[in-house]
Amino acid sequence: MKLNTGETYTPDDKDVIGWQQTFKAVDVHQELRAMESWLDANPTRRKTSKGIKRFINSWLTRAQDKGGSPMAKARTDSLRKRSVEDSLADVSFIANIEAKTAAINYFLVKYGFYWDGERKSA
Repeated sequence: MKLNTGETYTPDDKDVIGWQQTFKAVDVHQELRAMESWLDANPTRRKTSKGIKRFINSWLTRAQDKGGSPMAKARTDSLRKRSVEDSLADVSFIANIEAKTAAINYFLVKYGFYWDGERKSA
């Protein structure tokens, strides 16, 4: 996301995971892409490095208050259909490619499958 200084802000994986856990009805990754697009289209309203997290939190709060993202609602329904083991092997929230690959390999060895929106095996 472009800041008012011209620098780029990239959220930490820890922050993204926290937002996903806090705003369960929201597709956090899609909303982050929407914020990035909005900031690009509104250069005079770009945020400071100190204010960007407040902007993100406010945006996600509004999205949650409006009922969430349609795709997140569909995911909520599917959560009820998956098993506890599927939830334990969930890698869908991991944004970092290297970390996700490591988690997938771990769960494939431990359980013989992993969950990434659906149950997947080797």
